[in-house]
This record gives sequence, C-alpha cells and structure tokens, in this order.
Amino acid sequence: MQCAVIEYARNVCNLNDAHSYEFYRDLKHPVIHLMADQEGVTDLGGTMRLGAYPCVIEKGTKSELAYQQTNVSERHRHRYELNNSYREMLIEKGLVMSGLSPDKRLVEIVEIKDHPWFVGVQYHPELKSRPIKPHPLFRDFVKAAVVYKEGKSDSLQANDKNEANLSKSE
Repeated sequence: MQCAVIEYARNVCNLNDAHSYEFYRDLKHPVIHLMADQEGVTDLGGTMRLGAYPCVIEKGTKSELAYQQTNVSERHRHRYELNNSYREMLIEKGLVMSGLSPDKRLVEIVEIKDHPWFVGVQYHPELKSRPIKPHPLFRDFVKAAVVYKEGKSDSLQANDKNEANLSKSE
C-alpha cells in the first residue's frame, strides 16, 4: 500500500517528489510517514505496530466484495503509515480509502474505483493465506487477472452474479 500511495501521489496528484520518510528524511512530500506514537523513539526493538488490528471496510468496495464483511482483523508489522496530511488530496484525486482503523486515524486499505483490481493494504495478508484457502484479497486478485486475461469488460461483481446464476440453472 505504501508504494502504491507514493506512485499515486507522484503520477495522479503531481507530487513528483512524493516518497516515504522511511527511505528519505529530507522530503517535501512525505506521503508515508512515521506513526505519531513512533516519533522520538530511538530504541526500535519491539516498538513497531505489531500483531492483529481491526479494520473497518467501506461498503461497496472491492475489499468488501472480497471479504464479504465490513469488519476484519489483520496482522501488522510496521511503523510507517499514510501521512494524513495528504489524505484529502489523495481522496479528491480518486484514491479510495476503503479500509480504516475503527477510530478512522489510520488508513488500512486503498483502492482505485474504476481499475480492474488496484487494492493496496497496510497489513500482511500473506500471513493468513494457505494453499487450499487463499486470503480473500489474493483470491479476488487472481479472479480479476483471469477476467482481464479473458478480455471481459464485466466487473468482478457482475461476473460473480453470472457464475451464481449459471450454477443455479445447471
């Protein structure tokens, strides 16, 4: 998600020097910045955002379609977040903040509405994915890739409805 936000800020919001404070300290546009409670922390061992945290997913988004629910818990391991000073600009330019912490302070998921599958997450879905039970976001990413490869212009939602109707008629 962090790299996606950097690219979006550069290429859609025209902030050519947008970057992450994690990589460069002297930035004009640190769209990814140190979490507020990490400011001044010098002993970095065991101080990052670590473990399961709740996420509230916006209804009508690709993420909600994938999860089939609006409240999830996902595992984190980081100390950098989307810089909320840039949140409104990103939203105005079309980036959807589709998942937030319950207090709405932290952005957990970003999406581009009219893209076949542009979903970036702040957490680590790979930690909950298994070979025979993929994480919902990975599963729907692969579905979107197949739809794209087959040249279908239907959205995933329309495709899922068609598949359900076919199953009923068989």
